[in-house]
Amino acid sequence: MWMFLIIWTVVVLFSIKLFNKLSTGKCYADTVMSGKVVVVTGASGGIGFETALELARRGAKLIIACRNNEKGEKAVRRIIRRTNNKRVRFIHLDLTSLESVRKFVAALEESEAKLDVLINNAGAICTTREKTEDGILKDLQINYYGPFLLTVLLIPMLKKAAPSRVVVVSSSWHKFGTVENINSEKYGYIQSYANSKLYNVIFSKELARRLYGTGVDVNSLNPGQVNTSLYRSSTFLEKIRSLMLYSFFKTPEEGAQTSVYLAVSYECDQMTGKYFEDCQEARASYKAEDEVAAAKLWEVSQELVKLTPDEIKRCLG
Repeated sequence: MWMFLIIWTVVVLFSIKLFNKLSTGKCYADTVMSGKVVVVTGASGGIGFETALELARRGAKLIIACRNNEKGEKAVRRIIRRTNNKRVRFIHLDLTSLESVRKFVAALEESEAKLDVLINNAGAICTTREKTEDGILKDLQINYYGPFLLTVLLIPMLKKAAPSRVVVVSSSWHKFGTVENINSEKYGYIQSYANSKLYNVIFSKELARRLYGTGVDVNSLNPGQVNTSLYRSSTFLEKIRSLMLYSFFKTPEEGAQTSVYLAVSYECDQMTGKYFEDCQEARASYKAEDEVAAAKLWEVSQELVKLTPDEIKRCLG
């Protein structure tokens, strides 16, 4: 009886995994990225690492941007070893610090004349309502306000490389988000995460409108449910849960496919302000199409990240 149950369970889990593999979108573009400068945030592990690895395989000049120096340098070594692309390096970026974001931009401007692709991949779920040194809720700053400032400050470099691309990693959870009471502490961590992912999609669409005609394309995506470090645990029961997640969720490599697609595919040339899932355009929440809400979010974002008049003129003027 027990043996039958075990076999039946294994067969079911294998079937689910096979179905996921067959239904998951894959980037088939053979685009070579030699000569292209690419920044991937949160690329020390998970989806970000797999995205960076694939772009390095294609010959891109790659900048790994993340908070942990040791993990960042380790990711660089792993990517160089696996791709033999030596044009991979690490620059420290802590999205919980607006000062760190500005330092990253300054360091990039010193070393590179242009930026061809920016992939805003970094993200987090924070179970506490902790605020950063900038007075912003930590999860919102990591998931949205930090990337907002980073992207705006890098617009001049993106314009120099035009046609260039901005890729914003969101989530299907954006459909449960709201733009009411922006940056409010009243929301629990799950709602706050959903809000930040809605902000991602709204921002990408609004930025696409503001940059229309400049050659800088901006799109967002849902990578799907991915078994990444967010779900790693150490106890026996949690390992069992991880096995279940492995069966139901995508691998990080599978989760990276749409990010890679938006970064390299010729099919995405001059396509901007769109939302993607599984390497194809999808319908975002109707809330992401509200241009009045988008303008409000942009105004609040400018204030919270303390964009100076000079920065606004240089990047958005």
